[in-house]
Amino acid sequence: MAESSEKKNKCLVLRGYGSYNKLEVQEKSIPKPKKDEIRVKVKACGINFAEMMACQGLYGINPKPPCVLGYEVGGIVDELGEGVTEPAVGTRVIAACRYGGWSEYIISAHDLVWPIPDDMSFQEAAAIPVNYLTAYVMLFSFGNLCSGQSVLCHMASGGVGCAVGQLCKTVSDVTVYGTCSAAKHEAAKENGYTHLVDYRTQDYFKEIKKLEPEGIDLVLDPLGGSENKRNYDLTKTFGRQILYGSANVITGETRSLLRLAKTWWNTSGTNPMDLMAGNKMVGGVHLGYLFDGFYRRIFPQAMSKIIQWYNEGIVKPQIDSVHSFENFGDAFRRMHERKNIGKIILTPQEVQKSE
Repeated sequence: MAESSEKKNKCLVLRGYGSYNKLEVQEKSIPKPKKDEIRVKVKACGINFAEMMACQGLYGINPKPPCVLGYEVGGIVDELGEGVTEPAVGTRVIAACRYGGWSEYIISAHDLVWPIPDDMSFQEAAAIPVNYLTAYVMLFSFGNLCSGQSVLCHMASGGVGCAVGQLCKTVSDVTVYGTCSAAKHEAAKENGYTHLVDYRTQDYFKEIKKLEPEGIDLVLDPLGGSENKRNYDLTKTFGRQILYGSANVITGETRSLLRLAKTWWNTSGTNPMDLMAGNKMVGGVHLGYLFDGFYRRIFPQAMSKIIQWYNEGIVKPQIDSVHSFENFGDAFRRMHERKNIGKIILTPQEVQKSE
């Protein structure tokens, strides 16, 4: 990459696998956009559970350390590469990238950059790509959600959970079940959830079975381990179970090989013949593998709808807190301790205090 002699690029660098204490703010050269690329000056970037896994070496698609993580930003178009004519320099945008997002300047492919409405903040923009695209693909591209059906989403007050609740509002007569701690129920209901279960004090399987004896049409499962089987058993005939994470792998600030082995061992492997007999579908969604090839064509259509729904007041990213790069530890502790309601945001700019 070509370098700028005038400025430096502040980045949050993962120096090695372990805990978030392996992260460090460093200055690097500012990258130059190549053909069909856009450089964005970053104002805000998102944190996801995937980055927590990546810090512990449990997320396979990021580069080996030292590297810069981060998959989504809100910012301003700073420079256009060869062959790119829009969005114009100075345009406020959402941008997605495979990695490198925790930087003051990032490079993104031209078709992964979208102008944002005037009233959308940079923080809201950074909260959209991973969470809302994941929710969109699960509910509509894969899940084929229809009027009158039911949805179960675990971790209902997290980033994806908030997005699922809001996007379900675009389909009539959908009953949305969720799990989260009792302190987060009110916020989850505001995002569209119909019924909520406090997983800390109640057995979600039993509570949902009381309300839906035949099961749930669309089960969105980010838990992993033995919960996969329980969620499959909650899926009704002609229903779909979609796996999109393995949150139960993360139980401490550093990787536990014992926990990893236990989660893998307890994860159900459903026999295809059993799927036939049960008349059910099981699948998975991993947004990181949708950046290339045919499936990348989903993103422009999905983002167009998401921005439309934002303008209509249906989509409203919920921002939990904002932290400067230098205060990344506070951000990661908040996510690790499951305290966040909505999206945790990082910014290369100074923040007086977490918002």
